[in-house]
Amino acid sequence: MVTVSAAAVPTGPDGAVAHRWESGAGEANWDSAVQEDDEGNILINQSLSSADLIRQRRFRQEQTDYSQKRKRVVRDMIRYLYVIIDASRWMRAKDPILPPGSKIDVTLALLRDFIQEYYDQNPLSHLGFVVLRNGEAEILSQLSSNAKSHLVALDALRVLVASEAPNKGGEFSLQNGLEVAGRSLGHQPRHGSREIVVLVGALSTCDPSNILTDTLPRLQAANVRVSTFALSAEMHVCRKLAQETNGIMGVCLDKPHFRDWLLGGQCTPPPKTKTIEGCEMVSMGFPTRISEDVPALVHATRDTKLLSRTAYVCPQCQAKQSQLPTDCVVCGLKLVLAPHLARSFHHLFPVPVFEEFAIDKCLSSRTKDSTTKGESVAVFRMDNSLVTKSCDFDRCCFACLKMIGTILKPNEKKNEKKGPGEEALRFQCPTCKNVFCADCDAFLHETLHNCPGCLLNQS
Repeated sequence: MVTVSAAAVPTGPDGAVAHRWESGAGEANWDSAVQEDDEGNILINQSLSSADLIRQRRFRQEQTDYSQKRKRVVRDMIRYLYVIIDASRWMRAKDPILPPGSKIDVTLALLRDFIQEYYDQNPLSHLGFVVLRNGEAEILSQLSSNAKSHLVALDALRVLVASEAPNKGGEFSLQNGLEVAGRSLGHQPRHGSREIVVLVGALSTCDPSNILTDTLPRLQAANVRVSTFALSAEMHVCRKLAQETNGIMGVCLDKPHFRDWLLGGQCTPPPKTKTIEGCEMVSMGFPTRISEDVPALVHATRDTKLLSRTAYVCPQCQAKQSQLPTDCVVCGLKLVLAPHLARSFHHLFPVPVFEEFAIDKCLSSRTKDSTTKGESVAVFRMDNSLVTKSCDFDRCCFACLKMIGTILKPNEKKNEKKGPGEEALRFQCPTCKNVFCADCDAFLHETLHNCPGCLLNQS
């Protein structure tokens, strides 16, 4: 995507002012922005190598690196989150930056991945969906910890949208969606965070009254956090809601940016900004799993029962539940397992951001196309000895044992996704001083949430 600056520049002797793109004096034009390789293929994002993209991801991690900044962070282990989906006529149009299909198709596909990631990062939390179409708001799925029910609801919405004409869907009403979600969140316990995420593709909102004077004070009184993401352009009311409720406002740049904002930014519990006066004790039970020869009725949801041979028995009322974690339908006790609590705690003790090694000049400047005679290149060889510490050999990843900080091999494919520079990146844990590659750095921070070198020292 070509970015054109809109800075004002003088165009005449009288000091007349025009935009840079109007005068044609912009630095980013077609000739300089679009480049081709030796075979005539257009290079997309040729200015950013894979190493630059990795540094951008790590820079976003450093913005919220509370472990390195030695800040005390308080997060809610239990979240109550509503996702408001814009299904109006604005979302039925196709966008070249969100291929393939229309905006609503891309949104529903990413939400399926968001559901799995949300429950993986927040196993004790609840999730719900609200759909906006024809100027009305409707709860697509109630707040629950059942991922299967949400996936079924999204599939039903996708089928409904596909069966309608492209110009259907009506207008977008932000206030109706906030009222429906806020009214449901107001009945949730105060020991959990109350959040709303709005995915909007409309450029205007058709509301019955003023959002900033009628709806916003009620959201603030109920401690509801509103984050909005615009798929078309930013609306002032969305920005104002995010600022006043300590939420996040984003504008879509492309599909990877949409995915990164949704899965990377909204799955992690937000830190509390207000002063904590006290803590509330939350009762939890550890149920027993039973297996019987004869199927029996067990609770699937509050209104649904099914026949099953296996079930989880509530330790307080002996009611049978079909899955965990969940709230007991009979007594309301939160039923969890030990792994659910462990996965909820890792947000409070994040892995510190690893420090990047300086890339050696002889390794960063040489590729398979630059093989001049007499060039001094350091050669590293590995033997059969076991590497237990990175101080023994810092050119080997401590986790996957892959060679890092080396040049590209001559027989590598030319169109490989990993661009020049990524194979030379090395990252060191500030605590255990072990060295990791770029792939393991992303895996440890985004999935495992533990450093194997630090765990080895603790044992």
